[in-house]
Amino acid sequence: MGWKAFAVFATAVPGYFGTRPRHEAQRAEQLRLRLGLSGYAYVGPATLDAALYPRKGALFIGAYPDGAIVCESQLVCQLFDDASCRKIGGGAAPFAEFKPALLGLYPAGEVLAVVLHSVVNLWGYSLYAGGTLRRSAAGASDDGIIVDEGAPLPEERRVLDTCAIEEVDEEVGGEELVFDVSARMFGLRLDGFDQSHLELSEYRRASGPVASLFNRMVGEK
Repeated sequence: MGWKAFAVFATAVPGYFGTRPRHEAQRAEQLRLRLGLSGYAYVGPATLDAALYPRKGALFIGAYPDGAIVCESQLVCQLFDDASCRKIGGGAAPFAEFKPALLGLYPAGEVLAVVLHSVVNLWGYSLYAGGTLRRSAAGASDDGIIVDEGAPLPEERRVLDTCAIEEVDEEVGGEELVFDVSARMFGLRLDGFDQSHLELSEYRRASGPVASLFNRMVGEK
């Protein structure tokens, strides 16, 4: 496993992000505020390949006509249950209003959170449909299966037809499951999609008067 990813995808159009929709920076700023993500300063444009595994303090938002992408490790963890969130993210997630606001963006659509981290052999995904959790599964080398909730998705069958979920780990299927499930959002597996073709806005955690001034300067452009 060589991938690292902490990302959430939301849309009402199956396979939408595989169509390479055009990102709108102004819409991303509006989305950031709608999701309650205060205290961030705009940095500039980025692409999904750089955004998938955000460094500490970084936030990436992709805003498109029919979809949204958010990359930030602790925010992604909010789409898992509390116990899983602590194991995946290492602590309580900030911005408690983020999850309900995100699920409200496309009430008739789907929201998919994915996590991958090669160092600890972490893998996982949570899928919400119509605002309700449909499926959540995750595992790590030190913890085994962290969560296994809901009926398996059709995209999981290729792996789970060869072994039970309890036997899945990073070396045998965990990463494959994440990529197979990601096809719901891309129309193909995430690892088969050229991520440099999908743009997002990058933000950085900031506080105090300097950040406020910087945000005003960005807004005036």
